[in-house]
Amino acid sequence: MEENYGKFIANILSTLTILSCLFLKVPQILSVRRTKSADCIYIQAMALEIAGFTVVTLYNFTNKYSLMTYMEYPIILMQMYILLYYVLKYKHLLGSCAVPFSALVYFLTVLGFAVDFLPRDILYFLVPLCTPLSGFAKISYIYGMIKTGNADDVSLITWIISLTTNLSRLFTVYVDSADIKLMTNFLISAFLSCGVLSTAVFYQKHCSLKLRCTKGLKSKKYK
Repeated sequence: MEENYGKFIANILSTLTILSCLFLKVPQILSVRRTKSADCIYIQAMALEIAGFTVVTLYNFTNKYSLMTYMEYPIILMQMYILLYYVLKYKHLLGSCAVPFSALVYFLTVLGFAVDFLPRDILYFLVPLCTPLSGFAKISYIYGMIKTGNADDVSLITWIISLTTNLSRLFTVYVDSADIKLMTNFLISAFLSCGVLSTAVFYQKHCSLKLRCTKGLKSKKYK
C-alpha cells in the first residue's frame, strides 16, 4: 500500500516536473533575445550542460528506465539547442567553422549510442562525470555573473524551475529505481542551482539599487 502510494506521488511529481521543464529555458531564451546580449553566459558552461543532459538521457534510454523519470531531459535539450543558437548569434560566433563540425560530431555520437553502435559501458563510465560536468557548468554561470558584475541576462524563473525539478527528481528516481548515481547527480545539481539563483538575485538587486542611487544623484544635481 505504501509502495503504491509512493509511486502515485512520484508519478504526479514526474508529470509536474515534465510540464514545468517545457518552459525551463524559455525565460532565458526570451531574456537573451530581449537584451540581444549574452555577455554573462559562457559557451563552455552551455556545452557542459548539454553534454550532461545528453549523457543522462542516453543512460536512461539505453537502460530502458521509465520515460516518465527522464522525459524532461530531451525536452530541456531542445530548448538548450535554441538558447545556444542565440548565444552564438549574439557573440558573433555562428560563422565559425567549429560550430557545424562540433554539431556533426555531437549528433553522430548521440545516434551511435541510441542505436547501440557505441558500447553502453561508455555511458556507465560517463554518468558519474555528469555530476562534475553539471557542477562546472553552474559554477561557470556564477563566475560569469561575478566577473561581469551583473546578472541582467540571467532569468530567475529558469533557475527556480531548475531547483524545484531537481528536488522533485530526487524522490521520483528513488521510488522508480533508487539509482544512487542519478540521485547524487540531482542532489548536487539542486545545490548548485540554488547557488546560481542566489548569485543572480544578489547581482540583479545590486544593479537595481545602484541604478536607483544613480538616478537619485542625477535628480538632486538638476534640482
